[in-house]
This record gives sequence, C-alpha cells and structure tokens, in this order.
Amino acid sequence: MSDYATIQDVQNLKRQLTASEQTRASALIPIICDLIRYEAKKVGKDFDKMIYMSELCPVVDEFTGNGTTMSFTLSRKPANVVSVRTSEGFIDAYTVSGDRVIFDTAPEGEILILSEYRALAEVAKAVVCDVVMRELNTPATQLPATSFSEGAGSVSQSFSLPNASGAIKLWNSDKKALGLLRQQIGTISLWNERKGAR
Repeated sequence: MSDYATIQDVQNLKRQLTASEQTRASALIPIICDLIRYEAKKVGKDFDKMIYMSELCPVVDEFTGNGTTMSFTLSRKPANVVSVRTSEGFIDAYTVSGDRVIFDTAPEGEILILSEYRALAEVAKAVVCDVVMRELNTPATQLPATSFSEGAGSVSQSFSLPNASGAIKLWNSDKKALGLLRQQIGTISLWNERKGAR
C-alpha cells in the first residue's frame, strides 16, 4: 500500500518546508495514511478499495515538444492515459511512470495528453497535506489551548492553535471530505401497542 501524498505534494500544495520539517513530515505521512485506513475500517470501508472503485475524471495536459525533451510531467498522477496526440497525429510510442509520460522519440510541436485520474485519490492527498501542516504549525513546546494571547506593554497578540491538543487525528471535516463521516439515525417509538399513544 502506498502513501496518499508525498513531501513534494505538501510543498506543492502548501509551502516550502525546512529540512527539519521535511524530516518530520516524512514520519507523519505514513501515520496519517494509516489513520485514514483505520477510520475507514471503523465505518466498515476499505479506503484503498474506495479509491480504486471511485469515479474516473478526465484531464487534458498540453505541452510543447522541442525535439529533445523525452518526458513530460502530467498535472495529476493518472489512473490511465487514454490518448496522446502530437502535431504528427495520435501516437502510442510512449510509457507512463508515475505522473510522467516518457516518449520513445522526443516529439516536436503541440502535445495533447488525455488521461483519467481518480478524484478520491486527489482528495486523500489534500487531506494528508492538511493534517501534516496542522502538525507542523502546532508548536511542540506550547501548552494545549484553543486560543493563546500574550502582551508586552501596549502591544499584544492572540491566536488559536490549529491543533491545540497536538494529537494526530482527522477532523470531522477531513472525514466528511474522504466520505468516512457516517451519519447516525436514531428513532424514538411514540406508540405503545398495548396502551396507545404515550
């Protein structure tokens, strides 16, 4: 089972990380991915299977070949590449590795690559990046609090910590985005068969 996001994804979607933050993020990512799988199991779902079974969404990437560049990076990691068209027409002399399309012969001119990706995989990536940033933005030396304020003379500042408890956890908004927030339905019987209405 692979992780739903990488350190590069965190940097692409959020911000550049320092060397120490990258070390911490590399430890956090697999834990957060396992947490997603565990939360899915609690509601009777297999999250990796959910991704595999999720709907495919099409995307077209446009590039310009210069006759020397052999590979191009797609905007998303594809579930499959549907078609590749260059200025010479549709071709099939290429391979796909991760999010890169590698041509057997370097193309020239306009390149259109139609691929399909699983949207739920992108949602999982975004959630993992969100949780990583919550962890990185929570000061390790700060006492747990929902808000914090300090002042010096006439200057003061206050803020809320994004993850006050410091616990690695998914918020309800994360679970909802992932399709793991199960609604509970409760019923109250208002009728008693022996005595009629209560």
